[in-house]
Amino acid sequence: MSEPLKLTLLIKGKKKTFVEDFIPANVIIGALDLIDFEGTKSLRDMYNERVHFIANVFTDKAVTDDAIWDGLNALTFGDTLENILNQIAGVDPKNVETEPKND
Repeated sequence: MSEPLKLTLLIKGKKKTFVEDFIPANVIIGALDLIDFEGTKSLRDMYNERVHFIANVFTDKAVTDDAIWDGLNALTFGDTLENILNQIAGVDPKNVETEPKND
């Protein structure tokens, strides 16, 4: 059995962890679409899409786009989003290019 999806946000100065035990399988397709980095998109657009998607995965109404933007640490933001998408999609991040390569 896989682990439930967890997201810890800083809300009003306190850490709160949100947990999803059930995510419909059709959500996997959306996660896969967001994992594959499209070089034509800006990082801003990519992050906005990922935040919006993740906010919609959680059923707790407190998990909103703004709550994610305000509640995650900028230093770990990208990794946190990527880890959540990988968990939803059930992919090994070592086998997927999620960020542009520096040539």
